[in-house]
Formats: sequence, structure tokens, C-alpha cells
Amino acid sequence: MNKPINPKRQAILNAAKQSFIAHGYSGTSMEAIAEAAPVSKPTLYNHFKSKEELFAAVIAAQCQSLLTTFSDVHTEYSNPVVGLTAIAESFADLVYANESIQLYRLIIAEQRQFPELGELLYRVGPEPILQQLSAYLAELHAKGILNAKDIDSSSRLFLDMLKGDQHLRCVLGLQIGLSDTEKQRLIETVVSLFLKGHGYEA
Repeated sequence: MNKPINPKRQAILNAAKQSFIAHGYSGTSMEAIAEAAPVSKPTLYNHFKSKEELFAAVIAAQCQSLLTTFSDVHTEYSNPVVGLTAIAESFADLVYANESIQLYRLIIAEQRQFPELGELLYRVGPEPILQQLSAYLAELHAKGILNAKDIDSSSRLFLDMLKGDQHLRCVLGLQIGLSDTEKQRLIETVVSLFLKGHGYEA
């Protein structure tokens, strides 16, 4: 059962995300976020003790829809075509979203001054995503549905195929996201290749 959304916490997260994107991590202050939310500074610090903690929460919130999808596939989809397609759709929606691209650029730009941001991003974003995908693939392997002996490598390969050159082009500003048609074509290709490579026969 999902926890009810706290309106003030959500307002803070929304204001923080927009402030980080517009002004960068170093150019954003807790005072400015409180003003934009708008909430009092005591209220802001009651929810988030530091700017680093708030930034981590922004990244985690950005990834929440995908993590919810993982929960669904564990309980509903023993068919890997359906399950992996659902995961791929949610992952593509996440990584190709304009706000995600801007947050990714922000972290790269701030890496030298704030090297802890890279570790922070990985801990609240890619790491739990990989763990959830690995758990799903391990479940399919245990049931004899897929032949995935190296779960960690298979998980990384699946996500990497969904990013690759197209995501890099988006990060570099050479293209703006993916159209629905491009996204669907990418997802179908990746899921098909991945399943064939892991011995799945429909």
C-alpha cells in the first residue's frame, strides 16, 4: 500500500527540481527552494536536513515510477515479453524525459566541485534499478524461463541497450528525446534481442 503524498513535501521536491535544473546544484540554496515551494525554512528542514539529502530525494522521486513498475512485474508478469516490455517502457520514459536529461547534465557539470553527487545519484537511481531488474531476471532464471547465468551482466546489458548512442545524443543536445514511434521501435528491438540471447522461446 502506497504512503499518502504529503503536499508540502511534494511542493518542496517540485521546487527543488526546478531550481536545480535552472541554477545548478551550487547555484541553488535551501532558502531559495523554501521561497519557491513556498514553505518556511523550519518546514523545509523538517523534511530535508540538507541540500544533499534534498537532491537525493529529487532523484529518487524521478525514479519512483520505474521502481513501482518493478514491483508490478514481480507480482503480475511471469511472461518475460510482457514483463521486460513494461520495464523497458518505464525505463525509457525515465531516461529520455527532458527533466532527467537536464539533471544528468547537471551532475556532470558539477562533478568537479561536488564529486559526491555522482555517488549520490548512483545510490538512489541506477543502483536500486539494477537490483530490482536483477531480482526479476533471477526469478525468471530460477523458473527456467530464461537462461541468465550472469544476472548482473545481463541486467546491465538490458539497460545499456535502451540507452546507448541515442541517449548520448540527447545528453549532448543533438536530439530532443525520442518520438513515441522511435521509443516503441527501440523497446521492441531490445526486448527481442535480449530474450533471444537468453534462450527464450515463446
